[in-house]
Amino acid sequence: MTKKKRFGISEALTRGLSETIHVVENNAGMYRNVVLPLSRIELDPENPRKLAIDLADVRAGIRPDDPLYARKQDELEKLKELAHTIKTSGVINPVVVYKLGEVYRIVAGERRCLASILAGKQEIDARVFNEKPKTFELKLIQWIENTAREDLTLDERLGNVREIIREYKNQQGEIEVTATLLKNITGLSLSQTTYYLAALNAPLDVQVEIQSGNIRNLDKAAIIAGIASPDIRKEAIDACINGSSLKEIRSIISQHKLLKRNKSTIQASSRGRSTSRINMGTTLNTEVIKTIIESVTSRKEYDKYMEIFSNVNWADLRQTTKAFRKLIELMELEMAV
Repeated sequence: MTKKKRFGISEALTRGLSETIHVVENNAGMYRNVVLPLSRIELDPENPRKLAIDLADVRAGIRPDDPLYARKQDELEKLKELAHTIKTSGVINPVVVYKLGEVYRIVAGERRCLASILAGKQEIDARVFNEKPKTFELKLIQWIENTAREDLTLDERLGNVREIIREYKNQQGEIEVTATLLKNITGLSLSQTTYYLAALNAPLDVQVEIQSGNIRNLDKAAIIAGIASPDIRKEAIDACINGSSLKEIRSIISQHKLLKRNKSTIQASSRGRSTSRINMGTTLNTEVIKTIIESVTSRKEYDKYMEIFSNVNWADLRQTTKAFRKLIELMELEMAV
């Protein structure tokens, strides 16, 4: 089995990033490939990744009294792993920046930038835009970059997509962003964009669990978001929190749908002549009849008839049919007024 690559950007995402940058070229001026001093690069405070750790933490160390110490320390350990890779192999993909006065602000690649500092590097390969890309293209580049990360929470992923939709509407006007349109914007599959939109428009109870980290899987979030009944939705949420698989959550929904359909079928009245007798249905499973008879004869008022059915060959359809008819006959006698 091929080991999953922990760092870097997949080929598909790299291709998508290049195509997006090409779009930005035509809208925001040409870029140039250069080697920049790391001392002149700063992070983008508007990057939807929202890293807790920053340049000061990497350069001077994390203060023990920092309220985010535990989270930053965890991020630092992951950056050290990337720094080790950079020491041995260098930075494979250039960071993407734009010029802002005398400094350069990161559009994509802030982890590579921080890890390069940890690796003791003084410079980094960069793709520089002469001016800041439009907000929509900027968000899209950052989103493509962040999609390659394994440690993004579902809430962060949804936040990124929400930002893309918001900026797209700012650029194009208040239009409905469908799953197909979102697919064309992001390059995701139609099923993924359908799930993203379902999760983004989820009822409040589902959104709360996503934000708290209790629902971490997009597929599960989307499926649960589609449940109209608050009670059934709560049951599905609890199952998800307790570790149920997507298949098990689907099963919960299917069972409730079946119960509702069966209840509706039983309660529904058909037009025409009124029914004078009840059709008991048919079955080829003799165990069903055996279970019914044993359940009835186990009741106190019917246990006196138990002996009648003691010698029935339940594998024989004919005998089982006769036994069931006898049970109905005896029950009608008992219930006769």
